[in-house]
Amino acid sequence: MKRRLYLDLHVIHSYPLSCLNRDDLNIPKTAFYGGEQRGRISSQSGKRHVRVEVEDRLGEWAVRTKRLPESIAAELVRAGGWEEELAQRAGRMVVLAAGVKGVAVDGDNDTNSMLLLPKAGIAELAAVAVEQRELIEAGVDKKQEEAAQAKLVKAAGERALGILRGRTSSIAAFGRMLANEPGSAVAGAVQVAHQLTTHALAIQPDYFTAVDDITRGQEDESGSAHLGTAFHTSGTYYRYSSVNLPELAGNLGDDMEGARRLAVEFARAFAVVVPSARQGSTAPFTPPSLVHAVLRGDQPVNLGGAFEQPVAAERGSGFVEPSVRRLDAHAAAVNGFLGEAGVLACAHTGPGVGGVEHLGENAGSLDKLLAVLDGAIGEHL
Repeated sequence: MKRRLYLDLHVIHSYPLSCLNRDDLNIPKTAFYGGEQRGRISSQSGKRHVRVEVEDRLGEWAVRTKRLPESIAAELVRAGGWEEELAQRAGRMVVLAAGVKGVAVDGDNDTNSMLLLPKAGIAELAAVAVEQRELIEAGVDKKQEEAAQAKLVKAAGERALGILRGRTSSIAAFGRMLANEPGSAVAGAVQVAHQLTTHALAIQPDYFTAVDDITRGQEDESGSAHLGTAFHTSGTYYRYSSVNLPELAGNLGDDMEGARRLAVEFARAFAVVVPSARQGSTAPFTPPSLVHAVLRGDQPVNLGGAFEQPVAAERGSGFVEPSVRRLDAHAAAVNGFLGEAGVLACAHTGPGVGGVEHLGENAGSLDKLLAVLDGAIGEHL
């Protein structure tokens, strides 16, 4: 296995009027770059939507939650017929049995921090509770529960901790950190940049009204039942992500085949997934204009510098065409500077790629591009 092997993904994606990622004031996120305000979609938002898509395609899910005790309790009630009060106690005690320093359960039976584990771990932890039911039943009051808890740590703590340390493909890709429990830490093999528009933009307010249907058509009907203002942007974004393939394989227990499949599914999801905010009122389901993939044996290379000087829309061109040309020229300049020895495979596809010269072969479709990646990763990993 090569020590250095990276899959770089570059996407030019134009979204119509939308609000794909907003701040605490309900306003689309922005950032200043190259002295101009740009539209922004945070890396956190992008990663979550891609993670969920990858999990759905692989049929292997993780859960990130503060409600693990309650989830265990629900499983015990549903599958085991436990009484609710006993099941809630079991959920609390089994989570605490893992002995993770600093993790506590509050009065609502929520943990004080988010836990990330395989979804299958909920049923596995419920099975631990079934095996240790006698100890759990002994904790009928606070003092007795504390005594039973200490015995449960000895009897099942190692197993409970092992379940919390479990991994899925998405945990291997995106990583996990739990304070005071280094054994569960996973260094994410995927890095995702904030998405920025290739050009300057302004936030666009949308004043709207809503009519009360009950009063519609009546003589005294006037005005609106609700008034409001929503904020949107529209623009062409540059999106970038890099996958450290040896690290991904290592996170999967040196499973090269699993890493290859996961990387290809990640590339598919990253290319096409659209964040979900305000989809009902904007339906921004556009495909990307360009997807460019590079398998590198030297280092990850973000091509966002192509847009430090904002792209200007030429007469009748919009932003997609000049953005694609700018990325093409910048890729040529970067490869000329770094040298092309590190480029092991290079290809592109998309409906907005006319005249591209420096982004490798035109695969013709997303499926064919993914097939190129599949073969190249299999050859070099």
